[in-house]
Amino acid sequence: MRASAAARRQTISELLLERESVTVRELTERLAVSTMTVHRDLDVLEANGVLRKVRGGATAQPTGVYESSFGYRLSHMREAKRRIAYLAAQSVEPGSSLVLDDSTTALALIPELAEISQLTIVTNFVSIVEAVAEMTDAELTLVVIGGTYTPKYHAFGGVLAERGLRELSVDRCFLSVAAVDVQRGAFHQEPDQAAIKRTMIAIAAQSTLLADASKFGKRAIHRIVGLDAFSGVIVDDSLDEATLSALRNSAADVQVAGLQAGAQYQGAGAG
Repeated sequence: MRASAAARRQTISELLLERESVTVRELTERLAVSTMTVHRDLDVLEANGVLRKVRGGATAQPTGVYESSFGYRLSHMREAKRRIAYLAAQSVEPGSSLVLDDSTTALALIPELAEISQLTIVTNFVSIVEAVAEMTDAELTLVVIGGTYTPKYHAFGGVLAERGLRELSVDRCFLSVAAVDVQRGAFHQEPDQAAIKRTMIAIAAQSTLLADASKFGKRAIHRIVGLDAFSGVIVDDSLDEATLSALRNSAADVQVAGLQAGAQYQGAGAG
């Protein structure tokens, strides 16, 4: 069955996140569509600010890889991420210390944590730092992990970031990943990002994987950990039953964030 326009554009966007450039020829072969169809898809993505068309293909926006990749990640599966974040926040106790990664799913947690008192949040993600800075009424202590700044992820990483994380011990880790294999574990396409996430899991007493349905069935080269390293996994209700069943056989505790969580999220006033 031929992929839908939305699925094709998601594939193109994800390729740009990984490689920062694509050619029309490789897209026609990969997507099994005509050159004209590829050009239409690229036109739509360019209008949405995800890419810039060039002769024979497309590249990330010249205004910065971060703006195009982050904008896409932020809009992709937004409602599912909201539901997952709402459900994740229900397990956070006042006075807890949390480490949050550079995922937009972890970023969705921030509004949900605003009413929980005396939290300490550790992060390497500049967008979380910016979000917390705007929450002047929240009882949050922010610990920022520095290191080598990566524009693509708007986050700090590398050896210095790993060293800083290893000096800490936190109650909970919440993170997302690029790809989930229910048999082999969580993966990322870049080694530095995989290493930082692995370290975050290591310093936490409990770790929860936040993974919307789009993370399953994808491939990434660098294994972070097996699913047994997580205390729990939270997915959204668009995950197919076969994958959900296999996941429950691989992970300790699997929760599904559904429409009820989405309704409660909206009722809480987080738009």
